Amino acid sequence: MEDPEIGKTLSAFYRTGRAGAARLSDGGGPFGFDIAVALMTDQLIRGGACGAVLETGCFLGDTTDYLARRYPGLPVWSCDIDAEAAGFTASRVAGHPNATVTCEGSPEMLRRAFWEFVRPLAFLDAHWGADWPLITELDIVVANGGIAVVHDFDIGHERFSFDAYGDLACGPGILERMAEPPARYWVLDPAAPLPVPCLQVGRRAGVAVVAGTRYWPAAGACPYLVPRQLAAAVAP
Repeated sequence: MEDPEIGKTLSAFYRTGRAGAARLSDGGGPFGFDIAVALMTDQLIRGGACGAVLETGCFLGDTTDYLARRYPGLPVWSCDIDAEAAGFTASRVAGHPNATVTCEGSPEMLRRAFWEFVRPLAFLDAHWGADWPLITELDIVVANGGIAVVHDFDIGHERFSFDAYGDLACGPGILERMAEPPARYWVLDPAAPLPVPCLQVGRRAGVAVVAGTRYWPAAGACPYLVPRQLAAAVAP
């Protein structure tokens, strides 16, 4: 393990409590306790020179706590529409001056963050309830020059689960409904070699990365991602 940043990621990741085990099907933990997602996100943050890290849907703060400790030099903003969850997470990260947790809708938080910061990375995980804000979130992040990491995305692999709302799956069809559908996106590569074993033996969620063209080199250089084309966005 030659990259010291990998060691920092592993240390922060495996020292984060799993409060989400109380309700989440994956047992909680940062990024659903999937170390591959943490390593991938770190590559994007560093490769894209991101100026902040945003999270939508903090729940009990496993990922928020991890991000605040892993990136003490970066602002970390998170939100939840559930006042109890937002309050719990705010208390949990109160000792980290770089962390801010609010009770509000994710589009409102994202719009304020993009006024405040340059090149944020946004981990989009606000996938619960009747009001599904994902398309709006994606439009805000990409239009304002950020990187969107979409959790619970259909990557077309039986080992990786995804969310669905009504007849719409969290997958390529979501990207087709964006104001400007991307010609290219990336997904977490199930076959990517990891420096350590993934200890999540239960539910692993698919992940997609959507970004403007300025971030394509950073996504393309990430060893944990593979590119996909969005057919609806490619001219015949």
